This record gives sequence, C-alpha cells and structure tokens, in this order.
Amino acid sequence: MIVIRNCRMIKALTEGYDGETADVYVKGNRIAQIQEAGSPYETEEAMVELDGTGKTLLPGLIEMHAHLYGFIFNYYELQCMSEGKIIFGVVDFAKEYLRQGFTTVRDCGSSYNAVATVRDAIEAGIIKGPRLVPCGLIITPTETGNDSFRDLYLEADGPEAMRKAVRMELQKGNDFIKLMVSGAFMNEGGDPGVQIAELEEIAAAVAAAKRKHTYVCAHCHSAASIKDAIRAGVRTVEHGTFLDEEGLQLLKETKDCYLVPTGAVGLYCLDLENKDVSEALYQKSKAAAEIEIANINKAYHAGLKLGFGSDIDLEALRKHPGYEFIARKEYYTFDDVDILLQATKYSAEIMGMGDILGTVKAGKLADLILVDGNPDEDIYVMTKPPVHVLKDGELLI
Repeated sequence: MIVIRNCRMIKALTEGYDGETADVYVKGNRIAQIQEAGSPYETEEAMVELDGTGKTLLPGLIEMHAHLYGFIFNYYELQCMSEGKIIFGVVDFAKEYLRQGFTTVRDCGSSYNAVATVRDAIEAGIIKGPRLVPCGLIITPTETGNDSFRDLYLEADGPEAMRKAVRMELQKGNDFIKLMVSGAFMNEGGDPGVQIAELEEIAAAVAAAKRKHTYVCAHCHSAASIKDAIRAGVRTVEHGTFLDEEGLQLLKETKDCYLVPTGAVGLYCLDLENKDVSEALYQKSKAAAEIEIANINKAYHAGLKLGFGSDIDLEALRKHPGYEFIARKEYYTFDDVDILLQATKYSAEIMGMGDILGTVKAGKLADLILVDGNPDEDIYVMTKPPVHVLKDGELLI
C-alpha cells in the first residue's frame, strides 16, 4: 500500500471528503480511502509513506490533444524518419508528459500506428508511461496542403469512403477517430477559415464510429465547420478558433459535444524564437490570435465545459513545462481553479472516463500527482514537475 500523508486537498477536485488536508491511501490500483490527516488506519500490509506536508494532491493530469509522433516541430523532417525512430520518439514524448504529471494522454494523430503500439507496450508492462488513447491516422478529405503531413493523413472523399476510412483506423486497434473538418494553419496553402468536409461526410464518420462504441473528434477552425461538426454528432470540437454566436449556442444546447481549445500551440506559433515557424504560419497565426482569444474566452464565460489540449511538440513541452496552463492564464483569461478542472475532471468526463478518473475519490483509479505549492491560488505551480506521480497505483516518479 501507499499512503500520502498530510497532503493539501482542493475541494473542487475531491469527492467524498471535505477536509483541507488528508491522508490518502492507495491499495492496488485504486484509491482505498481518504481520511483526516493523522487519524489511524489499520492494515497488516507493508506501507510506503509519502510526505505531503506543504504540497497539494491532484488527480493525474489529462492531455486531450497531443501528437506524440511530433517530437520535433519540423514535419518535413518527420516524414523522412523510419518507423522505428518514430516509435522511440513517441516513447520519449509520452515519458515527458508523465514527468510533468500527465497520466492520461489522448493522441489526435500519429503516423505508423505508433501510439497504439506504444500504448500496448505500456499496458503489457514492457515500458512505463501514461495511459494512451490513440486515434491513428487523421482522416481528411482531399485538400490543399495535405502533402505537408502526408504520413499523418488518410484521405477519404464522400460518405462511403469516410465509413471505410473509419473502419480501417478502428481495425488497427485505435480508440477513437480524428477528422479534419476545416483547413489547417500548418498545412502549406491550407485555409483554416474554410470548411473542407461536407455534413454528410462528417455524419457518415460519426455513424461508423458510433457502431464501434466510440466517437469522432473534429479539427475545426472555421465557424461553418464547427456548426456542421456539432450537427453531425462529433464528441469534441478541437481548436474552435472562429467560433461564432450560433456555434456557441449549438455547443450549449447539444448534449455530449464539447470544445477543446489549444492555447499552447497558438502561443508557440507566435514565438519569434521558434525557428521552425515559417513567416506564412506566423502571419496566419498572428491574424487569428485576437479573434481566437475573444471567442474562446466567450465560450469559457458562457459556462461551457472545456477540455484540456495543447497540440504542441516535444521540444515545446520541454522548453515550456506546463505550457497549456500558462496559455489558459495568459493567452486566454481563465481562473486558476477552472484551469485545473479542465485538466482533470472535465477532460475525464468528456472522454467518458469520469467514473474512474479526474477527481480524488475513494474507489477511483489511483492516478495522482503531488505538487509543491497551491496551484488553485497560483497556477504557475504547474510549470514545475510534480514531486510524485502515481498511475494505476504505481509510484512512477
């Protein structure tokens, strides 16, 4: 067993316990009990004790928009790499996420089915890493700029081809589907303000995924693409840059459809020190930044449950630990507690894992991190690596 003694608790992230500090017991892969700090607990099992004094216990963090194959920003260089090098890059990226406290990572597109392969290795106990949730290749209609990521995309045009593409990626053992509904900032010649998938194509992908008891997440920048993705029944709208009032209202009214903003990639594309950002990408990002910030803040203040995604490469994650926390505080203007909720409870619920992850609760999986400080009062605490990370009850850091 493991006990985390005298740790500080955040009420918004804790269920079944109201105290400000606690001793939290972990047995096997579950949280066994949360009780008043210093109170007795009877067990004959050997106990590993962790000192939580002056530290805050949080649920394991959740990243909802990663590309683990993207361990460098230069996607043309990535296309020249072997499958083996991509696999080891995924392992390296996943371990960095774990080091920063992310115990669950949803991958929104990687080549060679690399993330599903690494997921299986982690689940088999061959290597250590976070809980990975992969989609495989990104399904996209034929579109300008697709060659920028030719190893990452699976092109499909028309409802029948969409159904086939969805079935192919799920056949490989992936957990959900990623679909390009609008153009992309990073595709050369791509226009993020244009919808590229028709309503019928999106609906066909959603129906095919639903038959396999899973869902579609939709890359959407343009207002039209956001609205058609919601109408077609996608689970998550990624980015949401040009969200308009009608789209916001649809999100508020539609059950089981959620917005996942990605602030960190916006910050990184405006970083003048980032030599991999082309002048064209910088100008596109700069032109959209003010609009995106206003729209995402509007969605937040409308009370939407937002997922936590960053869309950054490994170099950016290492250079800027906790980058998405910084983005949600500085690029957007979210409250600290709400940012923590987005990175844990809300993302778990959006991914359909809220019954086992996302809060500190007896009976849930013991995905827990212990951080030095009070992140609900100072979110910049999250830019430092956790003191300890547990995943499935195992002390990994």
